[in-house]
Amino acid sequence: MTALPGSLPARPQAGESEPVTPALSTPGLLLKLYRPDLVRALEALDIPPYRYAQVLEHLLRHPDTPFSEATSLPTELRAALADLGHNTLETAAHAVAADGTTKFLCRTRDGHEVECVFMPYGRRATVCVSSQVGCPVGCVFCATGGLGFRRDLSAAEIVDQVRLAAVAAARTGHRLSNVVYMGMGEPLLNLPAVLASIRLLTYPRGVGLSHRALSVSTIGLPAGIRRLARAEPQVNLALSLHAATDELRRRLVPGRYCQPLAAVMAAARDHFALTHRKLLVEYVLLEGINDSPEDARNLARLLKGMVVTVNLLPWNPLPRSLLRDPGGTGRPDSARTAALRFAPSPLATVQTFAEILRRADIEAVMRRSKGAEIRAACGQLAADRGSYRARG
Repeated sequence: MTALPGSLPARPQAGESEPVTPALSTPGLLLKLYRPDLVRALEALDIPPYRYAQVLEHLLRHPDTPFSEATSLPTELRAALADLGHNTLETAAHAVAADGTTKFLCRTRDGHEVECVFMPYGRRATVCVSSQVGCPVGCVFCATGGLGFRRDLSAAEIVDQVRLAAVAAARTGHRLSNVVYMGMGEPLLNLPAVLASIRLLTYPRGVGLSHRALSVSTIGLPAGIRRLARAEPQVNLALSLHAATDELRRRLVPGRYCQPLAAVMAAARDHFALTHRKLLVEYVLLEGINDSPEDARNLARLLKGMVVTVNLLPWNPLPRSLLRDPGGTGRPDSARTAALRFAPSPLATVQTFAEILRRADIEAVMRRSKGAEIRAACGQLAADRGSYRARG
């Protein structure tokens, strides 16, 4: 999730130069936000406005049904839209873990590949979606960071991951209840598309998800955090922290997107002041790196007085083949090579870490990563075809 110095083209800090997308509520405007190609086709046919709503609702409510079978639309309109396709992604492969967690390898129309993960919990299910092809952040413990950055995903490509998961949920008897923007990429560096996807996913006559069922994860971009708060105050913010001192965090997040912790936490406090939503902190525990009692006490001091839940996550090992160089030289850089020496913290260490936080009145939850056996767990997404072999 970050790129190393010198390996990226310059790009603005999220929220500094991009206007906030205005609230969009009519089906025609939402369809244009989602699939402008379809809107152009409808405009060329001089189709009445109510047809825009029908097209949008067909896409969002019937994700596995092509336009040729959209019985709510007249035959001539179905034929006109069929060639444009009802999905911007195709499923290139999938892998299923023993607990039902399913990883999908999705191919975009221009040939890029990204992954999303369907995770069942009882009768409900959550989908973890990607927001970029690769990631410019380059966290040394994350496989996605080894890909570097290719391009942003469009709002349609984000929404269509959810539509894909909705089909999987229906087939397995689950209700798709939550979406987490925690897959490949840094969502706040693609905030216009993320915000557009949120508006589409919460459209009552479509997927109809609650804003509070959506969580956006970030490495900590202050301007983007504040913009998300203003634009979508009911959406959850998840902060990928992983360290409680600037020195340690720069080791784990070595690129230009590692902002000073003081600035990140000030933005998180501003987010709460605007939204009154509990902050979710994601903390990947690495044995001997960030899991000592002193690290826990530093984290407790950093979060003192905040309404927060700390999710303590196990580090999921990365194959050597995924520790690629974001600069494109074909050689892993020294920071990423260090990941070969990482190890997940032992259970006793995690329990001690959690207890120190709880004694400081900070809610701490020890999480179990789903999908590690198919490389679908946190930090493992890298569009690696090897993880799909012999899995179907």
